[in-house]
This record gives sequence, C-alpha cells and structure tokens, in this order.
Amino acid sequence: TFSERKLLQKLVYLLQKFGIDFGFIYSWYLHGPYSPDLTRTLFEMAEVSPLHGGLSDQELATIHKLKSFLGDDIHSSDNLELVVSIDYLRWYARRVGASDGEVLVVLKKTKPYFTEQEIRESWRKSVELEEKVKIK
Repeated sequence: TFSERKLLQKLVYLLQKFGIDFGFIYSWYLHGPYSPDLTRTLFEMAEVSPLHGGLSDQELATIHKLKSFLGDDIHSSDNLELVVSIDYLRWYARRVGASDGEVLVVLKKTKPYFTEQEIRESWRKSVELEEKVKIK
C-alpha cells in the first residue's frame, strides 16, 4: 500500500542516518525525503523470493537502536514522514545557510496538515536523532 511504501522510505532513510549504508540517495518530494531508487528496489524485491543471508550483528544492533529511538512512531507512516521531513530540511538548511525559521516556513507550507504540537514533538525528535547519530 502507499502507507507501507512511505513507511519503508522513511525507515530506510533513518537506518542510513543510524549508519547502515544502503546507498540510497534522497531528494525532497511530496511526503518528505524520497528515493526513487529505493522504490524501484522494493518493487523488484516484491517480485522475487526473499533475501537469504540475513544481517550482521552490527546491523541488527543498529536496527534495535532505531526501533528504541522511534518507539510507537515506527508504526506510523505519518509520524515518520514528519520526523524525517524535518531532519532532511534541517540538514538541507545547513548546506544552504538557511535558518530554523525558514525551515519551519517551508515545512508548514508543504505540510499544512500537521499540527503545531506534532511539529514541535517531531522537531524535538529530529534534534535528538542528530545527537544520536553524532555519538555513534
């Protein structure tokens, strides 16, 4: 479903932030950061048998850290959309010299369906994410 694809897009984005390099490049799109290559890969994977081999202990530990960080948000494509969108916009703003205020303007313009409370909570989570990935 669309919601499941959006959820996977955001989880892979976050896994890459946490240090598992899948090599997907994201750009801004309607529901936040989006990787067309990831979408192609997911559709290709759906057409073949499941992958064999599994994940390394390091990758499993990283996934556990991400699950712990996200809590219940891991099940909500909308919550992940907002956290990942804020993270991406804050990263992009630093690259181009934009302020947090400008990030908020863009965010509210492109995602007017999120409340002030949801934005505040997701902003806090984005800052926490940034600190976690710096520490690793």
